[in-house]
Amino acid sequence: MNSKQSRARSPQKKSPVRGAMRLLKSALGPQEDAISLLKSQHEEVKALFKKIEKTSAKPRKVALFEELAGKLVAHDAMERVIFYPACERTMGMTDLLGEALVEHGLVEFSLYEADQARRSSDFAFKCKVLSEVVEHHVEEEENEFFQKVKKAFEKEQLVSLGERMKARFEEAVATGDFRTPLHKNLKQVLAGALKPGKRPSAKKSPRRKAA
Repeated sequence: MNSKQSRARSPQKKSPVRGAMRLLKSALGPQEDAISLLKSQHEEVKALFKKIEKTSAKPRKVALFEELAGKLVAHDAMERVIFYPACERTMGMTDLLGEALVEHGLVEFSLYEADQARRSSDFAFKCKVLSEVVEHHVEEEENEFFQKVKKAFEKEQLVSLGERMKARFEEAVATGDFRTPLHKNLKQVLAGALKPGKRPSAKKSPRRKAA
């Protein structure tokens, strides 16, 4: 056997770096992109709505609503602050994006109404309306808007976006206060702002300028 045949038959050495990277990826699991993150949160919200509807005990129903409200407001912050602006930069202000922003205002108003009715007999009805508003918004996002997003973004971009969104969501949930951001956003929506966070600039009166 000559030296060339010996080299050909001898097994190739595996790179320890590549092996370590494979083990790391396996341990971390598949990376969750922005669309996958949003869909998984949609499923969590649907499950909570079902629990609220099936629960007859008022204290338990209110406790589930509090959990739901916290997730909805955190989800809203994640989309409004990171996801939608990224979509607008890449795709422009499309009809679907504009409608999604308006629908978020409807969700916030319905959530506020349900929260105000926690101690009244209207609570179950207002939770049901909130559920229907959220369901309509989710269907349009998942069936229409997300398809456009997938075509406009590279996979790596969606993964990076998902990481930022998840961090923002966890930060919002950790505060434990959904009413303060909800009321702040709702005031801006009622004032006519399409994008909460950007308050309409108040025009100074001639008297103020003179002063």
